[in-house]
Amino acid sequence: MSGGRKYTAGIIGCGRMANLHAEAYTLVPDTQVVAAADIDPDKLDLFCERWSVPQRYRSYEEMLAQADLDIVSVVTLDNLHGPATIAAAEAGARGVFCEKPMAFDLEEADRMIAACDRAGAKLVVDHSMRFEKNFIEVKAMIQRGEIGNLRTIRANMLSTDQRDPNSWHSQYVTAGGGELMHNGTHLTDLIRFYAGDPEWVFATVERGNKAVTIEDLGAGLFRMDSGCLFFFESGGRRRYGTFEILIEGDEGRLAIQHGARNSMGAMGGWAWGARARRPGPPPRGGLGGGGPGDPYLHRWRGRTEPVEWEPVPTQRDNATINAVTDLVDCIENDRESISSGRQGRAALEMIMAVYESQRRGLARVDFPLEIRDNPFGDMLERGRI
Repeated sequence: MSGGRKYTAGIIGCGRMANLHAEAYTLVPDTQVVAAADIDPDKLDLFCERWSVPQRYRSYEEMLAQADLDIVSVVTLDNLHGPATIAAAEAGARGVFCEKPMAFDLEEADRMIAACDRAGAKLVVDHSMRFEKNFIEVKAMIQRGEIGNLRTIRANMLSTDQRDPNSWHSQYVTAGGGELMHNGTHLTDLIRFYAGDPEWVFATVERGNKAVTIEDLGAGLFRMDSGCLFFFESGGRRRYGTFEILIEGDEGRLAIQHGARNSMGAMGGWAWGARARRPGPPPRGGLGGGGPGDPYLHRWRGRTEPVEWEPVPTQRDNATINAVTDLVDCIENDRESISSGRQGRAALEMIMAVYESQRRGLARVDFPLEIRDNPFGDMLERGRI
């Protein structure tokens, strides 16, 4: 930046993810956190003291009205992502870094995009895999033809069925859905990153735990415009959490796995170890677990017999730092991010299509969607799930 001036950043919401945002603004040379807002005064004070944030506000409306901000991070409960993003754009922010999922439904997502377009603000949705070197390298491996032509992707985004009914994650009004919305949005975005846009989906959604108002199982099949079939399961009522992707070409496979402890929780984000984990084939019943927390990447080429999985070296990377760096570049060069609001909307559309398939009685749902609402919320209100 000219004159050594830094972009001033304000953070709305001071929970766990806010610390990742603050760390990134601290480490990216062109940015600095100058303000934060949270309705919880103790959480606000603790966060501001930890990151030496000079301006503290009890509401984001007050912060946006009083603080001089170039960039605003929206790290609130999920139901506030839309209103806070729109307010930040209308207040004059040049960039908005919004946590996922970007919205509860497509109507709200479109309002967010429109507000940022009108204001000339760059909107980045924190689908962090797009900014993480190892996930980017997997895309490059696919494009280089290392497993041949892409045929099938199979993915599990599994989580425990033991949910606290008092947690905001457990209620539709604050979460907008279950694992599909919370972490499944990472998955639908990543599949588009690898395999193109969806053409149709058949899916089912279940709510076995009536103490919570979110789904605890989602499963289905997408057809992507690349010709790839994408099978998925989310939630799944397990006693553990895992994230696994098996990418199959006509000449080989790539396997990504985060392990039984699930590094999303252990490491605070989609992080990778400094090197590949132990070699060897996955054990019977699924892909094997690596070290606690660290995911790993393996490759298998069809010409090897018997089946031998070879480790692919990985590296540590900080996707949040990369995302903030990208946002600054988007502002300076007037371009759209690789994880823009439009990309975030497309990932959300896939989730809404899963819910819509259930609402229609497990019917095939074609893209683009014509619906504007969240079908899960409609089914919940009418007692159909």
